[in-house]
Amino acid sequence: MANKFSKILVPVRGIAPDDRAVGLASLIARRNKAAVLAICVIEVQRALPLDAENAAQTEHAEQVLKRAEQVAKENGIKIETEVLQARAAGAALLNEAAERGVDLIIMGIPYREPLVGVPLGSTASYILNNARCEVWLCREAETAKAVEKGG
Repeated sequence: MANKFSKILVPVRGIAPDDRAVGLASLIARRNKAAVLAICVIEVQRALPLDAENAAQTEHAEQVLKRAEQVAKENGIKIETEVLQARAAGAALLNEAAERGVDLIIMGIPYREPLVGVPLGSTASYILNNARCEVWLCREAETAKAVEKGG
């Protein structure tokens, strides 16, 4: 029996796989009449106060979320967006997921040359290891450049 989802979180950061993750979340949301939340986390260095403002990072986050809204609209849904500032993106995303009762996280991750096991970044690894809900990863395909290198 297929799971029914009501709240879907899509972490976005301005990378190509974000579009696929938002598109997949849109498809699942339409089928389940679920709400979708896209969050862009600005990681703040420990040397700075957590509420330190960085206009360039804030502008980037807002552009990333506008793109997510556009992709969702093209896929027939409206999404909620939010910018968070935190020391570590993974913990902030899971805290937000818990507070909002999220039952599915869909993350886009870039293709990386495999070293050992599954090559994930620190945020994806943290979420996979600590999420209490389902997590789906949308990894982009191996690029032509990687194929040319013999990867």
